[in-house]
Order: sequence, then C-alpha cells, then structure tokens
Amino acid sequence: QMAQPVAIAAQGNPMGGAGAMGAMAASGMPPMMGAMQPQSMQAPTAAAGPAEWVAYEKGPLKVRFAASKEGGNPAVTNVAITFTNSAPSPLTDFVFQAAVPKFMKMQMQPASGSVVPAGNSGAVTQLLKLANSAHGQKPIAMRIKVEYALQGNKLSETGEVASFPDGY
Repeated sequence: QMAQPVAIAAQGNPMGGAGAMGAMAASGMPPMMGAMQPQSMQAPTAAAGPAEWVAYEKGPLKVRFAASKEGGNPAVTNVAITFTNSAPSPLTDFVFQAAVPKFMKMQMQPASGSVVPAGNSGAVTQLLKLANSAHGQKPIAMRIKVEYALQGNKLSETGEVASFPDGY
C-alpha cells in the first residue's frame, strides 16, 4: 500500500541558531500537532509493511523516509533516510538534524557521509529510531533542519514532518 506524502512547511528559522536544535531535543519541544484526525477509510493495520515517501524536497535536495515498525513494539518506528541531490555540483558539508516533541524519544545514527553526490549519482543515508510514548494517541511529529554548501554557498533549510502514515 502506498503511503500518503508528508506535508512539509518550510519556515523562516523557528529553531534559532545551529545549537538550538540539540537544546530543543534535550529539553523537549512543545507539541506541534493537534489531536490525530480519525481516518475512517484506513484499516488500523495500514502500517503492517514498510512505508516510503518524500518527506522534504527543496531545490536540488530530496529527502526520502522509509519507515518500518520494530517487531513486537508498535510504539517504536525505525526510519531510514536517503538524501539525494539533483544539482550538477555536489552538496558539501551536509548535516541533517531532527527534533521531536517531549512525548517522543529519538536515537539518530551518524550520516553515511557529508557530501551528497551531484546529479542523483549517489546518496547519503542516515538511520533514526523513534519511540512514541503516546502511540495511538498522538502522531509522530518532528522538526528537521538540513545544512549544506552548494558551490561554496552555505544553505540552511528547516521544516516540519507534519505526520507519518497512519499506524506509525
């Protein structure tokens, strides 16, 4: 079953400076989303298999999420993130950061590299593990920040992953 795309809202810089991301993740963020809207058309087993979708896309950068449930624990979601670059030049000094509300815990593995190859000729990958203590009551939500340099120009983008597919 195909997952629905996640809404991303590009924003100014609601996370403050580069150091604010870690502080927000450590101290917990205020809830970003209201109550989950009931979905009468979806069966509750929609998350039985892995779900993949484009979570963020701006300029040459595309961020794909592939989420799967950890066996035996429906509150834990593993996310494999793939970053690709359609520009003719590589994205250098690449860094991905994420923050979650305080009802969630997040473990992030280091990225596979800091250079996203040009022309969609390769990818950088990163793994996340999310534990939602309010699983079934509150959806997964996260703020993201990506920083990179393109031909010497430093760029910083922020956004929100507003919702994961039903059941996650």
